[in-house]
Amino acid sequence: MFLVFYHTFGKEPKAELKIEDNLTSEIEIEEGVVVEEVVKTILVDIKGAVHYEGVVEAQEGMRVKDVIDKAGGFTEEANVRQVNLAERVEDEMVIYVPTQGEILEVESTELLQKDKGKVSLNKATQAELETLSGIGPAKAATILAYRDENGPFKQLEDLLQVNGIGEKSFEKIKDELTLN
Repeated sequence: MFLVFYHTFGKEPKAELKIEDNLTSEIEIEEGVVVEEVVKTILVDIKGAVHYEGVVEAQEGMRVKDVIDKAGGFTEEANVRQVNLAERVEDEMVIYVPTQGEILEVESTELLQKDKGKVSLNKATQAELETLSGIGPAKAATILAYRDENGPFKQLEDLLQVNGIGEKSFEKIKDELTLN
């Protein structure tokens, strides 16, 4: 898609808006100022009661509803009440849409209960990280910066790669953490 806007009245600067493949958008004003925004493409795996299961390309910030639409929408058997359509998607996320009457495995339910009340290393805000034992504003900001630069943590022990988090700090907080 390519859109050009020219303002020709008076001596206003001319503006041009380019959108290429929905990945980059650029605004250039006559004086030479360029503002560029890059939208990150991520991959999400969708399974279950949708028309087209598989890996879907999405853009960072999209919602589960958007990914389900890309997968052709729900099938008639889908239990839509068990899907959080407003949840933001993340790279490597798996979305499962159950069918009507489908019972979730006991292991999944136990995992949800086990992680309840823990701080998500991959989703926590600065304030949430600061609730951890021995983590103040500076260390929380360092954790967030590391996550932004390197992507989601694959295992809790990856926290040891963050500057300022040593073995002692990690041992104190590891039981308060989850990856989800």
